[in-house]
Amino acid sequence: MLALYAAGDTSPVEVTRAVLARADAMQGVLNPFVRVDADEALAAADASARAWRAGLPTRPLEGIPVSVKDTAMTRGWVLGRGSRLSIGQAPATEDAPSVARLRAAGAIIYACTTTCENGWKAVTDSPLTGITRNAHDPAVSPGGSSGGAGAALASGCGPLALGSDGGGSVRVPSSFSGVFGMKGTFGRVPQWPIGPHYSDMAHYGPMARSVADAALMLSVMEGYHPRDPYSFPPAPPGAFLAGPLPLSGLRVGVAEDYGCLPVDPDVRAVFRASVALAELVGATLVPVPDFEDWRPTYRTLWQAGAWQALRRLPPERLELVDPEFRTEAFKGAAIATGDLIDAQMRRITYRQDAARLHETMDVVLSPSVSVLPFTAGQTVPDPSWPDWLEWGGFAFLANMTGQPAASLPAGFSASGLPVGVQVTGRWQDDVTVMRVCHALEGLLVEGRRAPSQLVERLGD
Repeated sequence: MLALYAAGDTSPVEVTRAVLARADAMQGVLNPFVRVDADEALAAADASARAWRAGLPTRPLEGIPVSVKDTAMTRGWVLGRGSRLSIGQAPATEDAPSVARLRAAGAIIYACTTTCENGWKAVTDSPLTGITRNAHDPAVSPGGSSGGAGAALASGCGPLALGSDGGGSVRVPSSFSGVFGMKGTFGRVPQWPIGPHYSDMAHYGPMARSVADAALMLSVMEGYHPRDPYSFPPAPPGAFLAGPLPLSGLRVGVAEDYGCLPVDPDVRAVFRASVALAELVGATLVPVPDFEDWRPTYRTLWQAGAWQALRRLPPERLELVDPEFRTEAFKGAAIATGDLIDAQMRRITYRQDAARLHETMDVVLSPSVSVLPFTAGQTVPDPSWPDWLEWGGFAFLANMTGQPAASLPAGFSASGLPVGVQVTGRWQDDVTVMRVCHALEGLLVEGRRAPSQLVERLGD
């Protein structure tokens, strides 16, 4: 788009009109959006078009449409977080730092994408906004909680989306929707206000249809912000835009299941094929030793946080909350103080274990999710899974350690559903993760399907 704008072959106004038309066509099929702000988007597009015509110095995302998940504060919009508790709430008067930086970089903030209530699970449905569906097959879920972003990208509703990730909520929908998504090191993208219960396990991150697009988006969002004391200075200028990192000689850890996580046979097959391609171009494969199952630790931390988010609500307000979320949150009330402290200590151990692991490995490859996309409107694939905390487990470790991690489209199951591979890196080495993903993207061509190829299946 930027190249076309520079050449005068199209304009931000034409692109934005096309994105708005596509969003309107897909809303009734997939339900990716809470709101689409056509008037504001077209006004911003007109300003960008004038800047391009005048030959003015243009900003990194000048005239590029970007959607924002309903967990990030956006000026003029109600911060709903997928919850009926937001009904009647006043619109926000300012942007979250990530949104403000996107806007300052010239992005056209055109829509708010759906999430489950408070981003509490790894699929996207809520009592406020209903069920969001997968662009590859509307019968199944796009994942979550940034599922609206995944569905919008995969169906051609804009090139960039802002997601958030407290337990795989960028990476799970990226895998389920066949797009790219990354959560950087904790503090890479500043956060304010903080999410309702994920505390320092939550991250914001870019989602896109290509690694290069996500790298450009991340490059304008990252860096220290005074409202986030955990944020840190940005990478060197241009570091995220350096392109693919050659895989030859790179030490690539291979964690097919970490010795503790279940993996669907189709997911396993796509993952093994991805690893084989990396080895074929010269990557040095290093088996990752078995890990302790970290899901119980994450469960304790998550449930305690969920309880904290709801425990002060009066009964009449509590009745508005998603019943499933309410049930899980109330389990947090029964967690003993000693058990919570033990979980916090285990989390510190995981950080140390991960740091030690990366002394001998540059990145680690694993599946992004244990399972394939399953029926939309369900929280688990089938009754054999107690809850989403069981099947979403691959993502949780990086949320607890704060490491950078991304999900890259790797291929498709025999039934035609997307499968992602997760790339995890050492603390603050986000650039290597992004550049390795860029290199893998060039190998895993079967994992990418342009939105135009989905149009016939979805209809207009």
